Amino acid sequence: MATKENSGIGRQDRLRQRILLATASWLCFSLGSWVHRLCSHRSAGLRINRGAWEEVDPLDAFLEEELHSDVDAEAQSRIRQILSASVHLINIGSASHASIEDNSYSGVIAEFCALNLTEQKENHLDSSPLFQDVVKSSRCGGGNNILRADLADIAHLARTFDARYGHISSNVPTILDLKGAVFHESRCGATLASKALMAINPNKNRVCVHPEPAEAAMKVCGEGYPDCTVTAAANLMRDVVYLMSRSNDQKEGDAFFVFRPEATRTMETFRTAFPTTPWIFLYRDPTRAMLSQGKAPAFTMEKSAMVKAYAKKKKYDLEDITDTEMLAVQLATFCLSALRNFNDAAGRGLAVPFTMDLGEDLATSIFPIHFHARVDREGERRIEAVDVEEGYAEDGVLPGSEYVADDIVKDAVKHLLEKQYKLLEGSNYNYKDCQRAARGRDVLYCKEKDKS
Repeated sequence: MATKENSGIGRQDRLRQRILLATASWLCFSLGSWVHRLCSHRSAGLRINRGAWEEVDPLDAFLEEELHSDVDAEAQSRIRQILSASVHLINIGSASHASIEDNSYSGVIAEFCALNLTEQKENHLDSSPLFQDVVKSSRCGGGNNILRADLADIAHLARTFDARYGHISSNVPTILDLKGAVFHESRCGATLASKALMAINPNKNRVCVHPEPAEAAMKVCGEGYPDCTVTAAANLMRDVVYLMSRSNDQKEGDAFFVFRPEATRTMETFRTAFPTTPWIFLYRDPTRAMLSQGKAPAFTMEKSAMVKAYAKKKKYDLEDITDTEMLAVQLATFCLSALRNFNDAAGRGLAVPFTMDLGEDLATSIFPIHFHARVDREGERRIEAVDVEEGYAEDGVLPGSEYVADDIVKDAVKHLLEKQYKLLEGSNYNYKDCQRAARGRDVLYCKEKDKS
């Protein structure tokens, strides 16, 4: 998107206006708190018209300043809807000429549509928390009601607009605070965690569960980053999450992301993009993890780069591997990816086991202490009201219940998955140990275990 060219006269007029606005702003900050409050409310988008101040909409002023004069009305309307956050980022794709480098990217197309988040907020107990279901229920599927823009250009415009006017006008979208992220092994409490995050404060929280745009950015370089660097992927992800975290609902303030199991394999992208954001990895007993998947695993069984590497390491031929063994390999790669990231995260990441106490652990420790998300008594009651039995019984294998595993499952667990489970249980960053060490503290402190 080209920048609007300035004539000499136009430059002089704008310079005079900016000097006057700067002078007015200085007066506002110098003459006392009550004047400052008045100026903060009225100074956004001020300009001189025939010698008098007039107030203009910040977005009108911004588009006049930034857009080239030959941008047509349709394009301006599209840009206006995106910058005002009346539409939401729902997908990203690459053009044939796409390029992703460490310091820049190009050719990435962003798709926006107006999402109806009301159902998820008002009926968080029963409605599907999945991002794809929110998109579908908002009639954004099949190319309907879609606005498209170059991602790099629109992200730059959004950041510039927010920075220029966000501190002086209430008519600029809110940038939600990314409080935390959830990764998981699959069918080990992710649904419960997703609904509980919304239950903390449905009006304030935006919970993106399996968010396709962010996950596409995470894996853009491939597992192991053969196509580009983790830095390049992180730069792309930062823009994607930024656009997904803009809100025109003044009641919203916090954002949480719950990623699908496959995203764990490129978790380094997330950690590089948001190094100070806390995250958790939900896991469970390996045999129960296997049985919970049944005949329809809750993730793709693709033979990805990490799957191939792990099968080769364990001397399994992917051409002859059984479905049960492939399932164990897939689950192992999720756990291995989390384990690979714990030490580098230095306490930002926690391994959280799936137990019957998970709901209480989320409400009393993980959300308020690790995610720094305030949970008041009403929030605790709403979390208690979350259909815990649905979250536990969705796979038919309750924590602590009896189960029967045949020899094929037992053998796959023993050779492919059990070691990862034991490493998670013994990790310095396992929530069980952090919880015991955190009593009386305002942060979760993970005490290093005695290795002797």
